Amino acid sequence: MQDINIRNEYTKVAYYYYKLGMTQDEIAKKMSTSRQRVNRILKKCLETGIVKIVIQEYDNQNVDLEIELETLLGLNEMIIVNNADGEINEFLGAAASSYLERVLKANDIIGFSRGRALSSLVQNLRPMDKKNLTVTQLVGGLNADESHINSDYIVAHSSEVLNAKPCFMYAPIILENKKLRDSLMNESFFSSVYDVMKSCTIAIVGIGDMSDKSNFVQKNFISKSESYILQSKNAVGEICTHYFDVNGKIIDSGLNDRVLSIDLQSYKSIPIRIGVGCGPEKLSSILGAARGELINVLITDFKTAQALSEML
Repeated sequence: MQDINIRNEYTKVAYYYYKLGMTQDEIAKKMSTSRQRVNRILKKCLETGIVKIVIQEYDNQNVDLEIELETLLGLNEMIIVNNADGEINEFLGAAASSYLERVLKANDIIGFSRGRALSSLVQNLRPMDKKNLTVTQLVGGLNADESHINSDYIVAHSSEVLNAKPCFMYAPIILENKKLRDSLMNESFFSSVYDVMKSCTIAIVGIGDMSDKSNFVQKNFISKSESYILQSKNAVGEICTHYFDVNGKIIDSGLNDRVLSIDLQSYKSIPIRIGVGCGPEKLSSILGAARGELINVLITDFKTAQALSEML
């Protein structure tokens, strides 16, 4: 009989708390007991199965895999997009847009690199009531046929949607030589742009690779000597033109002496560094980017996440 009465008390406490939304203090006062006892009862309700917490849609999500990879890769957060029919970058862009909407706050300075997924992110952006926002390029432009994936295009369109102040470089990402780059960097305009870059609170970047699909590889923007150094030192990818190996070690090929992009130290000082990318050709570059702490948030698809889990 006593067990029945205890179970009845436990059930009633659970009903008040989970069904009626009462606080533990309110329940304690109503039942003439202490808040500590209510707290212990609620814990017992979970332990004994009187209360079972069911997360709706859990089976359709990838929470277990996300948490596993957050731990293995040392990430703050991992977001996995389920593969579906259609262009995967559209799904990645939508997920990245949703994440940005969640973390964005007033006075933030958002830095963009380039890529198809980032272009898709901008297409999915919605106006937000956040004051005093700034968006900036983290890298210069790239004279490519697909201008909509360039950083300047992404900054221009995201600033319109977010009602943010845009900050442009008005220069290519890769220059012919170090002398030309140094000359530009001495101009007050470019130094002011770099000051904005260094103040970024959020970075959203594509994760480059060394495959034939890479724009830098396709367009022969990298010199033969730079390419030789990168290959000899086992480069697997790049973020904002900073190349690295699978362990995240930065490789100095001389390329950064002639590029217009945020410097590595300033980039790694940005609190939220979101990497967006997927595909078998990017597995090693994603792994290196995470190990080198070039990203602390990763947005990818299920197939890539599953492959990363198997690699690790």
